[in-house]
Amino acid sequence: MVFKNILRIKAALPEVKHVVMFYNNGTIFQTTFEQEINIPKLGENLAEILDHAKRLYDISNYNFDNYKKIILETNDMSIIILKLGEDSNIALFFRKEEEKELKLTAIKRYITRIEELIDMDERELVIQNILVKEEEIKHLKELLSEKEKIGEELKTELINMEKGNIEGDKRKITSEINSLDFECENLRKHLEKSNNEIKHLKEKIEKSHKKE
Repeated sequence: MVFKNILRIKAALPEVKHVVMFYNNGTIFQTTFEQEINIPKLGENLAEILDHAKRLYDISNYNFDNYKKIILETNDMSIIILKLGEDSNIALFFRKEEEKELKLTAIKRYITRIEELIDMDERELVIQNILVKEEEIKHLKELLSEKEKIGEELKTELINMEKGNIEGDKRKITSEINSLDFECENLRKHLEKSNNEIKHLKEKIEKSHKKE
């Protein structure tokens, strides 16, 4: 999905020479730069730009938490850094042609288009996450049902042992029942967590539709 995002940006904006997607800690998770440059160092320096900008805001008693974009412009290159998610960012490198300057108005137009592309892929990613979570919930429910069934059978077996109807190791059966009960409780917690995550993802999609 991330690579699809980069391809969309490159197709929609031929002026973009390179794209870098990175986390706040400087880890690059997708880029069009090749390995001949120092990729880890690139991510480290991009993260430092954000860090220094935050420090500048802090010193000036301004809030940097909701940063949206940073634009760096020189004679031959423009770099736009945009916030993607809570911990992720995207940097776009525009190389200016010899007789054609990249005007600020053009940059703003590019930013609007890029944000549209990012929003589009973000919704698709959220939907994909929901489908994965729903499949995970289905598997968890099947596993829980299977373990509950085994647990009930063992409890019936233990009751029959206590009545003297059958012989067996009561301590071993009791231990297995306790272990299954513990596993079932963990599965229920996992199910509840996954259901809450799906609810949160669906609310996120609803909010994005309301903005349109």
